[in-house]
Amino acid sequence: MSREKLEAQLFYLLQNIYFDNIDNGKADEAAEAMHPEVRWVHNQVWEHDGHKSEVRDILEGKESVRNFLRKRVIEMQREGIVHRVNSVSSNGELGAFQADVIGRDKTKKPFLGLVKIKEDRICYYRVLPKE
Repeated sequence: MSREKLEAQLFYLLQNIYFDNIDNGKADEAAEAMHPEVRWVHNQVWEHDGHKSEVRDILEGKESVRNFLRKRVIEMQREGIVHRVNSVSSNGELGAFQADVIGRDKTKKPFLGLVKIKEDRICYYRVLPKE
């Protein structure tokens, strides 16, 4: 896959399928961005509800991600945060992205991610706060 095509696909999967659905409380739809065998590694970006950035969640498989998100989107809805992907880059195999979590008061917390695609879905997802 060309670099440009992969970047466009990554942006679509990340923003339109994953984050937009998370921000709208739709965990099942958000999980559709993930490959059935995804390895999902996440450090909290926006600390809330006792979730701290130094804690790393590691999940294996789309259903594990779906179940995790079903609980977490409720908390994120209460918190009122949204996610915006600002840039995506790729070498044609792996992709990286920079995004922000934005609060009700427009406070931004930047984060970075590394992703890989398999069969048109994200098979590796790693996110951590920028700072």
